[in-house]
Amino acid sequence: MEHEERYMGRRFVVTTRQTSAGEWSYSAETADTQRRAPLVEDPKITYSSEEEAARAGVSAAAGAIDRTRTIRGKP
Repeated sequence: MEHEERYMGRRFVVTTRQTSAGEWSYSAETADTQRRAPLVEDPKITYSSEEEAARAGVSAAAGAIDRTRTIRGKP
């Protein structure tokens, strides 16, 4: 399931998916342009619920955005 979010003016999409073992995982991609690009690396961690995976994905994406802003300098 896709969850569109916004953090510090940047749009991103967290996609949650269930593994064959019944656990949940996520991926996060930028949504600022027409073509999506990975925002965080695929996590090796799985979660027991979709909600936990979605929250972890939002947190990881926000952290990646913060690191990018630190490197470039905050506006």
